[in-house]
Amino acid sequence: MKTIIIGLCFFAVGVGILCSGINNLIMANQAESWPATEGKIKSSKCTYYYNMNEGSSYFTHVNYSYTVEGKNYKGDRIAFGYDGSWWRRPTQQIADRLSSAKTVLVRYDPDKPSTAVLSYGLNGSTVMTLFTGGWIMLVTAVIVLRTLRSQSKTGMLSLSLRPKRFKIIVQGVGGIVLLVVIGLAILLVGGLLIDYGILNTLVTT
Repeated sequence: MKTIIIGLCFFAVGVGILCSGINNLIMANQAESWPATEGKIKSSKCTYYYNMNEGSSYFTHVNYSYTVEGKNYKGDRIAFGYDGSWWRRPTQQIADRLSSAKTVLVRYDPDKPSTAVLSYGLNGSTVMTLFTGGWIMLVTAVIVLRTLRSQSKTGMLSLSLRPKRFKIIVQGVGGIVLLVVIGLAILLVGGLLIDYGILNTLVTT
């Protein structure tokens, strides 16, 4: 029973993360069709953060101004879902690109002009959010269903490698923890991929 309760808690967390990723993806895709106007970069810099719980990460802080129908607005969002990276290089590239720009194309929500972005479409941060939520849900669902079948309360994970056969058996709290750790490791490796999505959709002069 303890394993099932913990598994359901993990599953709920996964659902929340996945929904957040889906919402960011929807908004990021909608931004592509938003009207655009010329904006000016006020500041742009790559900032390093360290958190005991989340570790180190880099984030591009940007401030820009733009005008819609004679009214001035200020913005600081690069893209929906963008949350920086643990690797400095892509984050620094975004900051440098914006710092050297005289003007930038700003896409704004026609129903709410104060909501604006500089980039649209899928980006690395959103991919990581979707993967994290989906991975947690998949892992906990497999473990909870197997626990219900076996009624085993001991943590176990076994790996069987044979010709033309790959088999993983997971059970209990130990299985949940281990597979979540594996998922985090995959995220770190995936973070090595440079996110050029934002750079490709930024329009600067």
